[in-house]
Amino acid sequence: MEPKLAELLQKLQNGDISRRDFIRTAGLLGFSIGAAEILAACSPNKSLKTPSGIQYQYEGYKTVPTSPHYFLTPEATNTPTAPPKLNLWYCSVCGEKFSSVNAIQTHLMETHTWLLPEIKQVDEATYRQFLTKDVKKFDEKNTVFSRMAWDEGTQKLAGEARAKATLSGPSLQEGRALISGGIFVDDKAGTLHPNYSGYFGHVHDIDGLYGWDEPVNPEKYPIEDPGMMSERIKKVARMYGANLVGITKIDPNWVYENFFELSTGNSGPSNIKFKYAIVIAIEMDSDLIDESPGAAASAETALVYSRMAEITGSLARYIRMLGYPAVPSGNDTAQNIPLAIDAGLGELGRLGLLLTPEYGARQRLCKVLTDIPLVPDKPIDFGIQTYCETCHSCAQACPVAAIKKGERTTDQTSISNRPGILRWPVNVENCYMFWQQNSGISCSNCIAACPWSMQPRRNIFK
Repeated sequence: MEPKLAELLQKLQNGDISRRDFIRTAGLLGFSIGAAEILAACSPNKSLKTPSGIQYQYEGYKTVPTSPHYFLTPEATNTPTAPPKLNLWYCSVCGEKFSSVNAIQTHLMETHTWLLPEIKQVDEATYRQFLTKDVKKFDEKNTVFSRMAWDEGTQKLAGEARAKATLSGPSLQEGRALISGGIFVDDKAGTLHPNYSGYFGHVHDIDGLYGWDEPVNPEKYPIEDPGMMSERIKKVARMYGANLVGITKIDPNWVYENFFELSTGNSGPSNIKFKYAIVIAIEMDSDLIDESPGAAASAETALVYSRMAEITGSLARYIRMLGYPAVPSGNDTAQNIPLAIDAGLGELGRLGLLLTPEYGARQRLCKVLTDIPLVPDKPIDFGIQTYCETCHSCAQACPVAAIKKGERTTDQTSISNRPGILRWPVNVENCYMFWQQNSGISCSNCIAACPWSMQPRRNIFK
């Protein structure tokens, strides 16, 4: 077995690193995420005690492709005795059986490792090869959600779509109740403006979880090693509920040229001077997202938006108490996807969303903007630019053909697409109008259909 991976496995078995850190680090060593997931599952949980006999419990064995199977082997004797228990391991990728964890780990490394692209740290984010000189800052007023407040054409289309809504009665009432419970925290505490209904984030000069005006502790915590501080920040973010965390210097191109607030109607220049963005990804439940375009998937999205407000608010307060400025941010202020890519969380996919090795498109993004001394992460390349060129699963799953098939283009479908990027532009108007026709229940078909979003990702093996 690869020596570095063997050392990493030992750390996992000793409890020195988490299962998720093992999978990510194994990927950076050049091993596929699929194989890393199974290897992690094969590693015994240090905190579990051995029961009687030689049966063992392994973390996640009920949900991962490989799990222990026990077989009884009676001894040849005239005296009735309890037969010894023999522990065999079964690889459900190919069906072969093994007598030890080490044997199946070696098998996985030799047979199934290179079925997926490796994760590589790179100096430049993979999307940058598709930028042209025409790329300019984007005005938040031109997002399809903001256009509902001022664009009469968009308002008319939305009205026509709502008139065609087919969902009604008790099932619609129950679905909306489910969604309302999911967004409750963000709706009530994300910002305290009376017109705020969740989902968008910071409102200027208004308190709440997304508030920016909490004072900074005048006593600065001494930071001698920004690298160690970066690791501490990530650990704290995960403690507060983040699933993935990355750090990047803020590229001014990804800060909105002007902010626009649906709650107030206010707009103006985005004068953001922070140096770093701590970008957070929060996983959405696979089974619930698979319910799209039903209310359960929309409610899961709403619930994660509430968690966004809680996690960023908590992390920003932690940094402020250390004596450094920090502000929480949801979908406001700057564009989350390019910041997340720059922070090494994933790559841009055909469907216009971030794809991560861990969850595919099945996460929501938020961030904390700060000046605390940190060390940025490098972007990664795990083959998505090539993968999405031939995979059209998301485009085929879209009920209104909002995702482009075929080759990349710099063409725009509307003013809601930023010019100057060679990509698969999403027709966000078609997407949004389907939501309206679906009685306001959002659609996640593209997320659910992405092969990288599936859990477990059985389809990626031979």
